[in-house]
Amino acid sequence: MKPLSEMTERDYFARVGQRPGMFVGKTSFHMLTAFLTGYDHHAHRHGGHGLTGWHDWLVARRERDCNPA
Repeated sequence: MKPLSEMTERDYFARVGQRPGMFVGKTSFHMLTAFLTGYDHHAHRHGGHGLTGWHDWLVARRERDCNPA
């Protein structure tokens, strides 16, 4: 595995997707949501893009919105 400093975000999240329990402990929707929320907040605090565009990508991929109306 590449060192974290050499990974792109795509590489990093591919690793998370392969072994989510290694990153969040007990694998559950709520734990993964908390992990992603923390990642997003940290990135924005430090000048990164975070998960900007993630919601739009997910909606396009699922062909429907994820939020109840």
